[in-house]
Formats: sequence, C-alpha cells, structure tokens
Amino acid sequence: MGRCMAALLRGSCDLTIMGRDAGKAKAVAGRMGIMGGAPADLPRMDVVVLTVPTGALLSSARETSSLMKAGSLLVDISSVKCGVVEGICSALPDGVFFISIHPLFASPHVRVKNAIVVPVRPGPWMPALTGLLTRAGMRVREASAEEHDRVMATVQVIPHFALLSIKEAIARARGDFAGDDDLEPFLTHNIIKIMRTIGLIDRNIATIEMIQRENKYATAARKAFIEEAAKLDAHYSRRNA
Repeated sequence: MGRCMAALLRGSCDLTIMGRDAGKAKAVAGRMGIMGGAPADLPRMDVVVLTVPTGALLSSARETSSLMKAGSLLVDISSVKCGVVEGICSALPDGVFFISIHPLFASPHVRVKNAIVVPVRPGPWMPALTGLLTRAGMRVREASAEEHDRVMATVQVIPHFALLSIKEAIARARGDFAGDDDLEPFLTHNIIKIMRTIGLIDRNIATIEMIQRENKYATAARKAFIEEAAKLDAHYSRRNA
C-alpha cells in the first residue's frame, strides 16, 4: 500500500519516502522518481503517513510521532479501526494531530478508488487531507471508527469469509479429480472470475486473516453468513427430497 499511495500522491504534494533502512527507502524512492529520506527528516514534515502492518502500527506511531513537530499530522493506514486508533491516539504527543484512513484499493490503476477517512484527532487538517486524497483520484467518505468497522464487517468480512469457504470446499472436492485440467472445461466465465478472485485473496491472506480476527463485528457477521448458508442448505435439501 505504501508504494500505491506514493504513486498516487506524488503529483499532488512534495513527497518523501522514508523507512528504518534509509538505503532501501532511497532506492525505492529513486525507482519511483520521488525523494528519499530517513527518520532524521521527520521533524520537518507537515504530514507523515504510516504504511506498516497493523501489528506494528502502535509502536511505529509512538516512535514516529515523538520526532514530529507540534502542529503536524500523523496518518495511519489500517483495515480495522476500533481499538487500533484509540491505542495510537493515546501514544501521541499532545501537539501532534491524527487521522486514520482506509484506502479500499490495492493498485493505483483501478478505476474506482474509494477511501474512508476517520477523523480521530484531526485539528485543522481534515480539509487539507481530504482535498489531497481527492486530487490524487480518491473518492473520500468520512466515518467514525465504529461505523467503519460495522460496515466493513458486512462488505469485507462476509465476502472474504465466503470466498475462503468456497476455496476450502473446492479443495476438498478436488480429491475426486486428477487435477485442474479435469475441471477447466467445465468452468463458466463467471466461475473463472470467482477462481481468480480467490487467487487475489491468497495473495493478501495476512491482511484478510487479521481483519477476520480483529474487527469486533466479524464474529456476528460470520455467524449471520453461516446461518443463512444453513437455511439455504435446508431449503435445497427439502426440494431434492
């Protein structure tokens, strides 16, 4: 996500890519035509965007914000908000503002780039940040942490859980076939697209599993899915009988 956001933002602001490994950060920045920096540059930054795994956000926010100047803005990118944003906010110095975002895309080349913005401790920064994201091609929607997680349990937790269930069920059924070549002639165009989507799930499995575990509404969402699947099974079983 860091490279994706950098690709989108580089035409809308003065952008610097930095990391713990300054050499690596400058190498990545050089390949993208962006300035590279190091943590020592943090005190001069107006806005700092953290693009690290959710498990590392709290420690990264604490370390990073301790070097930021008063009046600057910390932005995190995270897929779960409740619990995460409160922890980050409590770790920040009083003079540093904080907004959490969730870009709902993985590539700068997709047509629709929705982004959720959660104003945790925004200070005067909301108009500037939403304007920056909009100029970079994103469609911005403001939400609270609670609203974000509740909605994402519906539109993210349930579809991902369903696709993971389909993946495992197909893997079990494949024992009856010699290999994928036996199945390929039977696949419709729509089923091929579903199989490709499952492949995308596999490439992002760490984040998907984190959302399933950490979104506080996920258990209820999965329960609803399982109950509806059981109802459909009962319905079709009666018709088959």
